[in-house]
Amino acid sequence: MDDIRYAIKYKVVKLDKENFLLFPISLVVGEEKDDGFATDKEIIPYCFGKADLKNRYVVESIYTEEELRTIYSYEGEDLKFLSEYFYEDLSETIMLINTKEINTTGYMMRNIIDLKVIYEEDNNLIYYMDESIPSLVMNEKALDELLNSEDLSEVRLLLQKYRRMLGTLKKYYDSKGVTRISVSDGKLDYIETKGSIDSSIQSELNKKGESNIVISHDISYQGLRDYIKERIFGHEDEIDTFSQKLYMNYTAEEGESIESILFVGPTGTGKTETVRAACSYLGIPMYETNASNIVPQGIKGISIEDVIIGLYENAGCDIKKAQRGLVFLDEFDKLNDSELDIKTAMKNILLTFTAGGSFPVSTDHYNFNFDSKMTNKIYAGVFERISDKQNPMGFAASKNMIGNLGTDEEIRKKIIDKKYFSQEELTRISTILGYNDLSRATKKRILMESKLSEFANKRDRYKRQFGIELIADDSYIDTILDSLGLKSPGMRSVNNYVKRTINEAEKAILENETKGYKKLVLTKDTALDPKKFDLSN
Repeated sequence: MDDIRYAIKYKVVKLDKENFLLFPISLVVGEEKDDGFATDKEIIPYCFGKADLKNRYVVESIYTEEELRTIYSYEGEDLKFLSEYFYEDLSETIMLINTKEINTTGYMMRNIIDLKVIYEEDNNLIYYMDESIPSLVMNEKALDELLNSEDLSEVRLLLQKYRRMLGTLKKYYDSKGVTRISVSDGKLDYIETKGSIDSSIQSELNKKGESNIVISHDISYQGLRDYIKERIFGHEDEIDTFSQKLYMNYTAEEGESIESILFVGPTGTGKTETVRAACSYLGIPMYETNASNIVPQGIKGISIEDVIIGLYENAGCDIKKAQRGLVFLDEFDKLNDSELDIKTAMKNILLTFTAGGSFPVSTDHYNFNFDSKMTNKIYAGVFERISDKQNPMGFAASKNMIGNLGTDEEIRKKIIDKKYFSQEELTRISTILGYNDLSRATKKRILMESKLSEFANKRDRYKRQFGIELIADDSYIDTILDSLGLKSPGMRSVNNYVKRTINEAEKAILENETKGYKKLVLTKDTALDPKKFDLSN
C-alpha cells in the first residue's frame, strides 16, 4: 500500500516543566491519520506541541519505503531488513525537547543526543567479522592491561577470554547475523547485526556471564507473558501467574514486597527455560545453580557468597543492578534429602536469603554488602515423593512422571506431608507453581512452533538463507517421540534428536547450494537414518 509508513515509537520522559526526553522503544508500521499514527494494534499520537508531551508515548521519524531507500542508498528487496536497520540506526538516539524552543515552521525544536558517541569514547574492545573471520580490535587501554600484567597466568586468562568471545561472535554470526560486539571495561555495551537483534542472543550470553546487553522494547506484564508463551507451552495458567508475580517484583520500588516463587514438576517441562525467557525479556541479570550443591561458608563447595558474586559479575559488577537481579536455584527439593547438619544449616541460610537479608561479601577481589530484599528468588525441584501417579514399569521409568500436581495449596500440603519442608519454612515461599508432564500433543506443538525449538529455528533459517521449505511429516515427529519415550521426556532431548537427524540434509544443502532446492521433507525414515531425506526442487 502506498500509504504505509515506517516510524519510531518514543517513550516520553518529563525532566522538568519545559524539558522532555524522547527514548526510542520500537519500530512501528502503519498509516498517518488525523488523530495519530495508526498501526494494526494502536493509534499513537504525534508530537506537534507541548500538549502532546502529556502522552506516555508519541511517534516521530516517519518515512515511506522510498524515503528510507533514499536515506540508506538501499536497492535490495528485503524490506524487513531495511526497516529494522532504520530502527537500529536510531535506537540509541535520544531527542531532547525544550517546549520554549520553536523553529521557523512553528514546531518544537528537537535536540539530538547520540549515545553511540558516548560508547565510542569508552570502548576498549571491538569484536567484528572480517570476511567471515572473527577479529578483535584492542585500543591502547586494553593493550596496556595485557602488557602491564606481571603475572603470566593473568595474561593467559585474558587471552582465553578474548578467544571465547571470538568463538561466541562466530557462533552468533552464523546463527543470528551478529557482525559486531562492543565491550567496554568488561561490560558488553551493544551488538550489531545484519538484521534485527534477537533477544535469545542475550539469554544465551547471560548464561555465560558475559553480557550486559539491554534489549529495547516496551516492558509490560502482557509483553512478558506473551514472550514466555512463545517459548514455553503446556502451562498457560502457571505462566500467567509467574508473569504477574515477576512483573510486580520488577516494578516494585524500594521497601515494597518482593515475592519468591517455587516451581514444582518433572525434569524437561520448561521450568528453567521459563525463568531464562523472563530474564531475557526484562533484561535483568540472572545467576543459576543447583541448591543441592550449596554449602555453608568455609566448607568446600559453592557458598551463598559465591551465588551472590556470580549474580554481581553477571550484572557487570553493578551492585544496584545485581540486587534487583534474579537468583534461580534448581534441585531445591534436594536440600532435605539428608539429615546432615550441613543441609539443615544451608536450608536456614537460603530461607534467610529468601526472606531478604544482608550478606557481607569479602574476598581478595570483592568487598561489599549485598541486600537481598529486592532480589528475585526463584526455586525449582522435581519433589518426586509427592507424585500421585504410579507407573507399572517401575521406579526407573516413573522417576520423571508426576500426575496432576494441583493448586498452590495442594502442592504446599504434599510437600509438608512428605517432609521436604515444614509449614513454617514454606511460608517464606510466596507462590508455588506446578509444571505437570507435557502431553504428546504439547510436545508436537513445541517442536513445530516454539521459539526454542530446534526444528522451528531451522525451518526459519533455511527459508531465509536458502529459500527452502522445511517440512516434517507426522511420522518423523512420532518416531522421535516414540524413540525417546519416557527416558528423556524433556524438550532438550527432542531438540538434540532433531539436530542429529537434520545434519546430513543440511550438509547436502550446503554442498549443492547452487541447485536451487525448494523443499526438504523429513520422514520416519529420516528419524531412523539421517541419510534418508527428500531434498527436491
